[in-house]
Formats: sequence, C-alpha cells, structure tokens
Amino acid sequence: MKTIVERFANRRSRLKVMVPLALMAIFLIVLGSAAAQGDEVVPTFTIENVVVDGSVSILAQNFPPNQDFVVTMGPIGTLGINGTPVAITNSGLFGAFSATYPIPPNLVGARQIAIRLQSPQGYYSYNWFWNNLTEPAPAPIPTISIDSVVVNETVTIRTHNFPPDMTFLVTMGHMGTLGINGTPVGTLYSGAGGEMTATFPIPVLLKGLERIAIRTQGNPFYSYNWFDNQTEPLPTPTFAICGVIRDDAVVIRTDPSFPANRDFVVMMNYMGTLGIDGYAVGGFNSGPTGVTSAMFSIPSGLRGLDQIQIRAEEVGGPFYSYNYFDNQTAIYCSP
Repeated sequence: MKTIVERFANRRSRLKVMVPLALMAIFLIVLGSAAAQGDEVVPTFTIENVVVDGSVSILAQNFPPNQDFVVTMGPIGTLGINGTPVAITNSGLFGAFSATYPIPPNLVGARQIAIRLQSPQGYYSYNWFWNNLTEPAPAPIPTISIDSVVVNETVTIRTHNFPPDMTFLVTMGHMGTLGINGTPVGTLYSGAGGEMTATFPIPVLLKGLERIAIRTQGNPFYSYNWFDNQTEPLPTPTFAICGVIRDDAVVIRTDPSFPANRDFVVMMNYMGTLGIDGYAVGGFNSGPTGVTSAMFSIPSGLRGLDQIQIRAEEVGGPFYSYNYFDNQTAIYCSP
C-alpha cells in the first residue's frame, strides 16, 4: 500500500514536471522570496462620500498594481461576498485610486451596506458604509455570556438585550450543535428584559465533556454560547503544510498537539476566512498519537488563487485548527 508521500510524488510526476532538482530548488527559493514580498500587499480602502441610495465614493491604497477588481455590494455582515456586482476597477500602475460606484437597486433603502473589491488573483478588501439613516434600526439581538462554571455541576449565564416578558427554554448539548435539540435544563423568564443572570445544572449525559453548548429558545428569539467544563485549558492543535501541487492538491501533517483518535472534517476557503464555512474537501482521524498526514484536493472554486486558507474541525467536538498555503507547487516537509 503506497504512503501519502508516494501518492503525492506520483501525482507530481503525472504533471510532467521535468525540471532538474537543482534548478527546482533555485526556482522555489526565488518563488518563496516573491511570495514573501507579495504577502506584504494588504489592500485597503476608505469610504470618502455617500449619496444616500445613490452612490458611494472610495479611496483605495496598497492594492497590487494592474489588476482588475470586481466591486460588489451586499447587506451588512456579508463582507460583500456573493454580493451584487456594480463595477470592475483596475488598480492602475501604483495600486492607489479613487472611484465612485452606484448603489444597486436591491440595496436602495438599506441602512448599512457592505462593499468588497476582489481580483481573480485572490486579492480582496472590504468595508461598509451608512446609507439610509431614516431606515429604522434593527431590533437588538439577544445574546448570552458565561459568568461562571462549576465543573460537571452548574453554569451561570448572563443575558444581554433580551426581550421582556418572555419564557425561554434552556438546553445544553455537544459542541457544534449550538444547543439545538439538546437536553432541557430549565427555563428562563426574562422579566423586564435586558440583562440578568441565571444558573442551570449540567445534565448527567454531558458531564465529563470538555466543552458544552448552551442555548436559550423563545419563539422567535434565541441565543447560544458554549463553555469550558474543565479545570485545565484545552491544548491548541496545529498542523503543517507538507506539500502543494498548484490548483490540484495539498498535503498536511498534524502535530503532537492534536488530540488522539478524533475525527476531523477539512475545509478550504478564501484568505481571511480562517477556513470557516469553506468547501468541504474531506476528513481524517488523528490516530493513536495525534500525528497523521493526509492529502486533499483543491476545490475548483478556489483554483487560481495565490493563497488558500485550510481548516480542520473536530466532528461534534471542540477542537479546531487552521493554516494557509501558497497555491504553488512545492514540498516543505521531509518524508
């Protein structure tokens, strides 16, 4: 049975990379230097002027030169991702420019609007602006914070922005469930609303877990959070990038910090997302020592990007780790 490194080498050979090893080493050193310089490019832009429901003017700087950026707008909180395209702007010779863009019809009347500039080469920047201040502000979103925990016994929560005179069902469940369909542990009456504290018992079925999700539900309002049910902090698992075939595959290797015998799902996404809500590309079990290697295909939606974020997240558990890689053919780890 072939090892992952052998299969990775076979896939490289199918690409017919015939460059001698010495030249390849020189090429990778030069490429790494260029990538390091490219990493310094952090494009940003500021909002200079807004014509309500009409247009927004921006001032951009530190953009990579001579690249076309698609400009999109969307509801606040979306970062402009998958928003409405309103223009294509070239960053010019110096990567600094000013421009004015129309507010699309589907966002006319919106109180706040997100705007994003993104190039096919993977560079992006986003911001937001106030548009229509006459639009009523949205209702406050109820949230809960964790005040204290007695390990395997109780948790005390604090409410924020809770609506008045409502009864909330409180449930607890495994991490990753958001407390949905969890074990009922009591109810919470919000009284005058706003901020209050309440203590709930940790159910028998969840005692011993390292982290627990907790949820308050009262139609249509709900809120959730999680807490550490332990006296010692959890280790922070990390993994290294061992090799890349551009637009094809990446090999990762977990460090001993990974918890043993846990199942992890792996996702890839744009830089800056930490891999959250990315393309699911596979999974792995960390094995008896926590150290393992695995290879994953780069999804078609991310091919062509200069850098890609990759994330490993435990299935139904608290552990996660993320990293990124340059989407260029290279080997980093020894066999």
